[in-house]
Amino acid sequence: MRTSSIAILLMLGFACGDSAPSAEAPQPTAQTGETDTNDHSVDSEQPQDSEPQISFADSPQIDLVANRFLWHVFRDGLVLPLASEGMRKYNHEYARPWRGNASIDGDVGRVLHSRQSVLTFGWFDEAPAGPTTLRIRVHGLVTGQRVSISLNGKPVSNTNLEASWQDVDVTVPKGVLRRGENALKLHVGKAGKAGASKSYALWRSLEVIAGSASPAESAKILEPASEEPEPSLRGFPRMVQLVEVPVRAWLRFQTRGNGHFEIHLTDAAGNEHKLYDRGDPKSGEAQVSLAEFAGQLVRLELRTPKGGIWVRPRISLEAAPAKERPAPAKNVILLVVDALRSDHVPLYSTVYKNSAAVSMPNTEALAQLGSVVFLNNQAASPSSPPSHGSIQTGMIPRVHGVDGDRGKLKAGTPMISTQTVAAGISAGYFGNNPFGMGRLEAPGKWTEFHQPGQEGKSNDCTTLVAMMTDFATQQDAAQKRFFISSLPYETHTPYRFHEGISSKYYQGKWAPPVGKNVGGEFLSSIAAGSTQLNETQWKQLKALYKGEAEYWDQCFGTLVRNLEEAGLLKDTVLVLTSDHGEGMFEHGRMGHAFGHYRELGDVPFVIFWPALGDGVRKVETVTSHRDIAPTVLDLLGVSVDPKVQGESVLPLVLRSAPWTERVVSLEYGRSYSIRSKRYKLIADYNGSQEIYDLGTDPWEKHDIKEGGSDAVRYLRDMAGFFLEYRSDWRYSEWGTLNNHKGGLLKAARARAKTRR
Repeated sequence: MRTSSIAILLMLGFACGDSAPSAEAPQPTAQTGETDTNDHSVDSEQPQDSEPQISFADSPQIDLVANRFLWHVFRDGLVLPLASEGMRKYNHEYARPWRGNASIDGDVGRVLHSRQSVLTFGWFDEAPAGPTTLRIRVHGLVTGQRVSISLNGKPVSNTNLEASWQDVDVTVPKGVLRRGENALKLHVGKAGKAGASKSYALWRSLEVIAGSASPAESAKILEPASEEPEPSLRGFPRMVQLVEVPVRAWLRFQTRGNGHFEIHLTDAAGNEHKLYDRGDPKSGEAQVSLAEFAGQLVRLELRTPKGGIWVRPRISLEAAPAKERPAPAKNVILLVVDALRSDHVPLYSTVYKNSAAVSMPNTEALAQLGSVVFLNNQAASPSSPPSHGSIQTGMIPRVHGVDGDRGKLKAGTPMISTQTVAAGISAGYFGNNPFGMGRLEAPGKWTEFHQPGQEGKSNDCTTLVAMMTDFATQQDAAQKRFFISSLPYETHTPYRFHEGISSKYYQGKWAPPVGKNVGGEFLSSIAAGSTQLNETQWKQLKALYKGEAEYWDQCFGTLVRNLEEAGLLKDTVLVLTSDHGEGMFEHGRMGHAFGHYRELGDVPFVIFWPALGDGVRKVETVTSHRDIAPTVLDLLGVSVDPKVQGESVLPLVLRSAPWTERVVSLEYGRSYSIRSKRYKLIADYNGSQEIYDLGTDPWEKHDIKEGGSDAVRYLRDMAGFFLEYRSDWRYSEWGTLNNHKGGLLKAARARAKTRR
C-alpha cells in the first residue's frame, strides 16, 4: 500500500463507485456436449477432442449423498421417514416433541414424547383428483392408545392402536391434500412407555399416497443412501431435493443397475426440464451443465429403476484460480458500530431499492484501496448482548450463553481476545455500550478494557479513536502485535444533531417533538402510538440517524489517518460490522430487539485489506456474525478453537469465482430466522411463521407462506434441522444448513442407537 495514495484519497474524501466486478457475477462458462431442454449431459467416457475439458479441482461442491436427509423420498407416495433424521425437515415445533428411536418387537420407531405434533410437508405434484391414502407404520404402547389425525385442519381419522407394529391406512377425502404445503396433525390420547420414557406410540414412517393404496410391504429403507462400497443414493425410485444452483455448476454422477435413469429439474418459473435419460448404465462419470439455472432455487429430481443406484452424485463448481493466501496480518481492528443498518452504508447501495445510504467518504476511500464487502451479512440477533456474544465467539447465542438481555457467557467459552492473548497478541477493547459488552470484560482476558462513558469521559467516537490510537502505538512500541475491538455508540440512541452534517439530510427547522436530540423513550412512544409524526417530522428523525452515521465516518477517517501517521496502517486490517440494525417503523416498531426483519438483521461486514486485492470486491454469498471471529483469527494466523461454530470466509474470498450458496440463522430467545440469499423465514415466539422473497419484496411486506412455492418448503427444510441441531452445528464439520457435511451424519447415527 502506498502511503501517498491513502493520504490523497482520504484528503479528497474519494467515494468509490460500483465498477469493481462482483465476485458472484455470472461468468462465461465452457460447456461440453449438446445442451438443450432434452439432454444437458456429457458422458466423460466419450471423446472430447473438440470440446474443452472442465476441471473441478479443489472447487466447492454440494455432496448429494452427504445431503441425504434433505431428499424428499417417494415409494408409492411421499414417505415421511419418522425413524430417520430426514424427518426433521417436516417438524418445526420449538418444543421438539420427537425424541430418539427405540427398538421393540424387532423394529425401530421414533419416540413421540408429547401428546400431539404437527408435521408439515410439501406436495410437489398436482392435487389428486380423488381421495388420498395415509399409510402409517406405528406401534401402540398400551391398550386403548387412540390416535386422531387431521390434515390441513380437517379431521380424517380416529384409530385405536394395537400394542404391536401395524400399518394403518387412512383415507383422506378428495380436496383435502393440496399442491404445496400441507399440515398433518397427530394427537394421541393415552401415554405408554418406550423403555423408561413416557411415549405416545413409536412411529416408523408415514406415506402420503395419491389415490387408493394397494397392500404393500412396510418401508424398510428410510435413508436414500449407502456408503458401501462407495457413496451412493438408492432405495427409492424417486427423490426430490430443493437446491440453490451456484454459478458455473455441474451435476456429476455415475449410475449402477438396469433400466432408465432420469434427472428432471423444475426451474424457478415452474418449467420442467429433463436433464438426463439413459437406459444403459455407464461406468464412466456423466456431467450435466446447470449453467442456465444459475442463481435459481430449483427442484432437482432423480428417478431410478428398482435397484438403481446413483453413485457419488454431487454438484461441483468449475475450478477457478485462487489468490495465494497472504501472510498473516500483524494487527486487526474490529469496529462494531452500534445499530448501523447496511442500507445506510454506501458500499451496500447496489443491494437495496430506495437506498437510504448516507455520505461516508472516508469508509469508501479506504475501501477503494483494497476491500471485500459481504453484501448479505446477517446479525446473530436483533439485540446487542446476544449479537456481541456471537461476534466475539463465533457461536450462536444459546451456545455462548448470552441468549437474551440478561444472559452471561458460559464458562470456558473461547473469545477472539482469549485466543489472541494466548497467542501472544495484545487485546484491547474500547467501547461505549456497557449493556452490550460489559459482561464480556472478565471472560475476555483483555490486555486493556475501557468504556469511556463509565470512566467519566465522553461517549463520543472521537474519544474512542484517541484511546485506540494510544493503545495501538504503545503495543507497537513494545513490539507487540495487537487486536482491538471497538464499539462506537453512534448510531444508537440518543440520535444527536451534528453541525454541518445532520442538516444535509433535512433542511428545515429542528422543532419539537423531534428536536435535535432523540432518546430511546421517544422511539418507544412512537411504537406505542402515543406519539405520531407527520412526514416532515419523520424526515427530521431519520436525518438525525443518518447524521450519526456520517459523523461516525469522520471518526473512522481520523482513526485511519492516525494509524497512517504512526506507520501502522500498512500492517493493520480493519474489519467493519454492526451488532444489529435499527427499525424505523417499517414493521410498526422502532429501534431494535423486536424481530428479525431486514432493517434489523442486515448489518455490514467489510474487510479492509489490500492484500486480498485492489479495489472493492463485492461478495453475494450469505455470511453471518458467526463468521467474524474465525475470520479475524484467520487473518491473524491464530488457530481457531474447535468449539467455534462459524468458519473463516478467507477461502471464499481467495477463490476468484463464486461459491456454493449458504443458509444462515438469526435468533433471539424463542424467535429465530432462516436466511438464504433470496429467501427468508421468520418464526415468532408463538411459532407462527412469515416467509419472504427478498428478490421481489426486499423490505418484507408480502408473506408468501400460503403461496405453496418451493421457497417455503426449502426454508422449512432448513428450519427443522436448525431447531434440532443448532447447538451442535459447526460449519467446519457439518457444513451449512443447506449443504451438509459428514458431521451431521455422524451425529444422526449416534442418535439412532436404539433403546430397549
